Amino acid sequence: MGLPAPYYTAITDKANKMKILEVCTVSSSAYALVFHRACALNQRLAGKVRVDLLCIDGPEVALMQEQGMNVVTTALHRSLNPLQLMRSAWNLRRAIRAGGYDAVHLHFGVPGLVGRFLAFFDRQTVWIYQSHGYSIAENTGVLARKVFLLIEKLLKPTVRYSLFQLRSDMELAREYRLLEEAQMVFLGNGIDLGRFSPNVPPIIPTPSPARGEGSEEHPTVFGMVARFEPIKNHTLLLDAVGLLAKQTRHFRVKLIGQGHLLADVEATIRAKGLEDVVEILAYSNDMPAFYQSIDVGMLTSFAEGIPRALIEPMACGKPVICTDVKGSREAVIDRETGFKTPLDAPETLAGHMLWLIRNPSQRLAMGKTARAHVEQHFSEARVLDILSDIYLSCTQTPDTSPGKGEPNIPSQEAKA
Repeated sequence: MGLPAPYYTAITDKANKMKILEVCTVSSSAYALVFHRACALNQRLAGKVRVDLLCIDGPEVALMQEQGMNVVTTALHRSLNPLQLMRSAWNLRRAIRAGGYDAVHLHFGVPGLVGRFLAFFDRQTVWIYQSHGYSIAENTGVLARKVFLLIEKLLKPTVRYSLFQLRSDMELAREYRLLEEAQMVFLGNGIDLGRFSPNVPPIIPTPSPARGEGSEEHPTVFGMVARFEPIKNHTLLLDAVGLLAKQTRHFRVKLIGQGHLLADVEATIRAKGLEDVVEILAYSNDMPAFYQSIDVGMLTSFAEGIPRALIEPMACGKPVICTDVKGSREAVIDRETGFKTPLDAPETLAGHMLWLIRNPSQRLAMGKTARAHVEQHFSEARVLDILSDIYLSCTQTPDTSPGKGEPNIPSQEAKA
């Protein structure tokens, strides 16, 4: 089933290279989530497609430009204030027109909202929306859930393709008829398995006969990469660390992130007397190096897409601990690649951390299983295959006559 014809048109000038703009909000997200993939697509589709990035100006912009990426900067306000949303929409519209883009690939947050609003009025551009996880978390209220579903249903006719990371989100879209079947493509998530790899020989601690906690020289290091925002739920992590510290202090926790709750997290660490075991590191774009410096990855969010903060450490041969919530539960195999823990159980989380401290050999075995799991399910190569098909299909004219569907639809593996 195709989309109604008035909402998108074909790109007919095939003499010119097709230009696609991937739209994020902040430069750190653009670099971490999209940049490396966009570079790979530009290399793969050279001569046919060029992918540029758009984001708010930030330190990563120069880094991406130095590596050959064309990055467009503009103001995209993260606030949901109606006036700010209108300004964001106007800035995005100007950037699309100035660059002469044929297709726009929208990502999470404000871009996904204002971009799809613009699509009602821009029928020349092909619009693609990538859901990194519907904004419905474990703690989302009934009213907020209904409002979100209503907005998604109203925005249904604006995009040619809606790309999903989560199969549970696709099931939700079908249940509430948020999209037509022909619009939905399961993309999943994938990472560069060469860049994220267990290429550093692990340190195997010598267990203490009394405690089984490893040598004094090598305390177990837990690491969490997450924005300092409410949805990432640092409160659960610090509550668990406080409980764990009453049993042992032979561990360290490294946190990396940005966000408005940073000062609150720092204050909680001081209030709990955890300064000797919890460290907040300066934000870094060298995630492979960070994951090589830890023994266990962690993520305590209320909800996620398929989180790179879990699949990246697993690719580096590290087991992980996560909350048993949407997104994270699709990435982790409980008790094989790590542990899942309830949202309201800091005692359980502390227990999982203690087990990994006291069982270094089993921890390393979990890490090897985690690497194999990522190789099988989260390779970037699969994602690039699907996106290549999608981008090339945007050059085709939809045939909406009876009995006809989308031309050059991405392979059936991409369809859930």
